[in-house]
Amino acid sequence: MKKILFIIKNKNEASSRFRVGAYLPYLQQDFSYQIFYAEYNNKKIPKFLRSVWKRVLFLRLFFQINRYDVIFMQRPMSSDKKKSTMFEYLLSKLHSKIIFDFDDALFVQNETKIQSLCKLSNSVICGNDYLADFAKKHNPNTYIIPTTIDTQKYIPKTHPTTKKLTVGWTGTSGNYANFSQNLIETLQKLTQKYENLSILFICDKKPPKHFNFPYNFIQWQESSEVEDLQKIDIGLMPLEDSAWTRGKCGFKLIQYGSIGVASVGSDVGVNSQIIINNTTGYLISKESEWYNALELLIQDDSKRKDMGQEARKHIINNYDTLGNYKQLQTILHEV
Repeated sequence: MKKILFIIKNKNEASSRFRVGAYLPYLQQDFSYQIFYAEYNNKKIPKFLRSVWKRVLFLRLFFQINRYDVIFMQRPMSSDKKKSTMFEYLLSKLHSKIIFDFDDALFVQNETKIQSLCKLSNSVICGNDYLADFAKKHNPNTYIIPTTIDTQKYIPKTHPTTKKLTVGWTGTSGNYANFSQNLIETLQKLTQKYENLSILFICDKKPPKHFNFPYNFIQWQESSEVEDLQKIDIGLMPLEDSAWTRGKCGFKLIQYGSIGVASVGSDVGVNSQIIINNTTGYLISKESEWYNALELLIQDDSKRKDMGQEARKHIINNYDTLGNYKQLQTILHEV
């Protein structure tokens, strides 16, 4: 049985959870594996000592590296923004079978580093076509596996017909920047017009002060993630159009679709593959379209439910963890 070492950032990082953690129940049937956490953030220890200890852990890892048949590196071992690839370079000299997996346009922030990591790896796995186009320039053994979701765990919940409608958004607080002033004004107008409408944010921090409309806030936590998402009736994923956002893997939309919710999202990057326009939700190409798209779903219960059902079918067929495991399994065997 092949032995795989997964190097991931930390337990709570979304990419770690869904691009590695979600596959572990299936991996354990076919492989022997260990997990190494590249990020050491024990705040009880002074920063300098944390840095020293992190290097000790890395050096200890290098002495153990030949125990494994394959090294799966999910994002860089060191900080994404630091140019150094010293740890990864040493790893490649000690082990020839390295898979590098990434799901953001990290090359926009640090092209030299990501280019180098693609070159020194045996194979590269990317979350979408946009990322793969970059990786293929530096490594012909490039594959695409989308960020996936367990559709047996993330399931729809029947909402009472009398409940308030909820337009919801989930993500990390840095992504509040994708809410344009036009969208903020749109949400303000809609909450004023529809008394049964509420806006929900599921995040690590509350929205900024300029989000000047009534909203509900739930502090994100893994233990209640599915239950909290099930409170949403219409999913929201705005994105500014940039080199960085075109590399996003649209995981919010995958989450919304898995629980049978229609979404409204910016027509940027992979969003146009996850939302089937006019079938599972609406793609927004102009700022003026936010209001009408959201209002259509607010007003039409039947359309909203039908789109939600189609969204779930689309996610099951294309973004289910078990459905995508076969490709990962093949790559791990053949690397």
